[in-house]
Amino acid sequence: MIKLSFKVALPLVLALFIISGISCTQTVEKTEDFTVRITDKPLTFCNPINLHVGSERARRAGEPVVILYQDDYYLFITGGRGYWFSDNLRDWTYVTAPNFPGGVLSVAINNETLYACSMNQKDVYKCVGDPKEGNWEQTGTFDSDRYGDANMFFDDDGRLYMYYGWSQIMPIKVVELDPNTFKEIGESKVCFFGDYKEHGFERRRAEDVIFPYFDHREYFPEEYPWIEGPWVTKHNGKYYLQYAAIGLEFLSYSHGVYVSDNPMGPFEYSQHNPLTFKTTGFSPGAGHGSTFHDKNGQLWTICMIPSNYGSGRGGSEMALFPTDVDADGVMHSNTAFGDYPQYYPGIKDNAVDNNFTGWMLLSLKKYVEVSSTLEGYKPANAVDEDFMTHWSAETGDPGEYMTVDLGKECDLYALQVNFDQQDAKIEMGGRGFGFGGGSSLDRFQSYTVQVSNDNQNWSMLIDKSNVTQDLRHDYIELPEPVKARYVKITNVFTHDEGKFAVKDFRIFGNPDVAKFTKVSNVKIVRNPEDRRDATLLWDPVPGADGYVVRYGIEPGKLYNNYMVYDANTITIHSLNKDPEYHFEVEAFDSGTDYYREVTEETMGRGAEIELTKGRGRGMMGFGQEAGSMVRKMTYEGINEYVFDDITPDFYTLRHTFGPVLWSGELTAAELTGSGNEPTVTAELSELGKGTEVMGQMNLKVVPGEGSGKIIVTFDYNK
Repeated sequence: MIKLSFKVALPLVLALFIISGISCTQTVEKTEDFTVRITDKPLTFCNPINLHVGSERARRAGEPVVILYQDDYYLFITGGRGYWFSDNLRDWTYVTAPNFPGGVLSVAINNETLYACSMNQKDVYKCVGDPKEGNWEQTGTFDSDRYGDANMFFDDDGRLYMYYGWSQIMPIKVVELDPNTFKEIGESKVCFFGDYKEHGFERRRAEDVIFPYFDHREYFPEEYPWIEGPWVTKHNGKYYLQYAAIGLEFLSYSHGVYVSDNPMGPFEYSQHNPLTFKTTGFSPGAGHGSTFHDKNGQLWTICMIPSNYGSGRGGSEMALFPTDVDADGVMHSNTAFGDYPQYYPGIKDNAVDNNFTGWMLLSLKKYVEVSSTLEGYKPANAVDEDFMTHWSAETGDPGEYMTVDLGKECDLYALQVNFDQQDAKIEMGGRGFGFGGGSSLDRFQSYTVQVSNDNQNWSMLIDKSNVTQDLRHDYIELPEPVKARYVKITNVFTHDEGKFAVKDFRIFGNPDVAKFTKVSNVKIVRNPEDRRDATLLWDPVPGADGYVVRYGIEPGKLYNNYMVYDANTITIHSLNKDPEYHFEVEAFDSGTDYYREVTEETMGRGAEIELTKGRGRGMMGFGQEAGSMVRKMTYEGINEYVFDDITPDFYTLRHTFGPVLWSGELTAAELTGSGNEPTVTAELSELGKGTEVMGQMNLKVVPGEGSGKIIVTFDYNK
């Protein structure tokens, strides 16, 4: 019996977009070069990140911008008239700002004043007073209403630049603006165009489409990329012009970066690109966001990633990744294990290398037991690391459940429950390009989590029976590790009259037994006809859950990666054409084994025999006026067919669509009576494999009260 039990309280702040745990005070511990900003639990978050306001429905987390202003972080997203602030990037409060511009936003700081504008809009706004009060007023007008994906950037000298661009064929451009009138100074300059023939990660490959936004035509095998979302970060005197490619609907949605010594350019492409890139796991995609310095001066990149709920065609959420600039001026991020538990900013020095907790994903491809299954939404979907699939129960009633068998006792450190909307009568938030929010509910998806070591005696681990926030990705860091083999989530309430549906029930832990093994024998073949592609093959590591394939153009700068699950090969399509590449493969093992379905045990072996009643009736249906009964072979270990309700008549037993195995007249004396002794027996065929005879197929007739049974058995030699 597991003894530890606790309840997770919902926060009282107006909005909490990263976690839904207990808001706590901070203790600041200073070291020589790094200040620890958070020392109380929870210490971790897990992508994707929830975004909501109080009891409103979840919001679409589009084009996120984070800035550090007067010792607080501010988060802005597309749409709505408001934003969030936090002093630690963990606990967030929402600010209503009626005059704040909507749309795709840019926010910048100049002389302690916040300025904001919106894509393709001429009006410029400034914050009046404390931004926590939400007072904004129009302060100027641009010359142009063609600043697509606008990014205002005030340099240290007070000069203002506008970076803009959002197109498959047009460039990212920059123009200097008067910081007082916001009018253009001089001519705009081209920064760069998309170049998918040279930059593999900029390719719009039809195979990478998650959900099609284009419904008027097929996606071509390759297309020009959408180049969008410019964002400038100044670091150590250099200007890093970040951009998004190629479109939210692709797995390979990502960021790249160009670099210059001057805000007006010229800008040079970084051959170490992409900057953020993640095509595998539960949270793929990493584009159109912003990079910011935290209070320790470390860099982080917040990204827009794809999402999908209910019958919507797809929307967006957020993910956060540590970023850095190395000694040679190369900006890079780390997305490996990027949707596993990570430490909040302000906890780990050199977060780009140290931010992964080491808590492994234990639930992937494990055996799942459920209370019921809606046709087409199988239980395995809830442990497959695919955000486009889900398991659904047949109802949304209290008591519907799923249990994950980890295969052995494990140390549990955290859980993430990712819900879907199955047959909900109202589906809002996170759909299409809508902004969500708006309407509120008194109660959202509510549930409990229990743990066990024998699948019979259960202890309550998490009680969320009355959830008042739309937590589609409910991540809980446990106060203390818990030992358990079985983890069970049970429905308490499903909102909008939907069915209980889980995208993925993700269970993390086992840091002390996890193994990471560098693979030595890696074969790489670069496609000679298309150097953007390379295929890798390596010797499998016994017991490995998967592999991290790291690559880069210098041996010590393998800044990009793929995570490969349950395979020892991958073809990648994200290379830059010109440089040579270096690769490294590392196996990871959680200390548990995948559940491998043996279909002969779970589905039967597929052979069929049929019983026909009456003379000369061929293979017509039994149970009708003239008919036959067809049965699939039973599961391994049972090895028998049973035909019930046999009454006096002539019967023919045959292999379905095959030869006759037995036929004969059965009388009332043979079919009625008591006891288990057969009244008729027959040997039908030998059983075996290859040249080896392994047993005998036999028939017996067993009488019963009113009718009898014909039983066909498969008797194997012991």
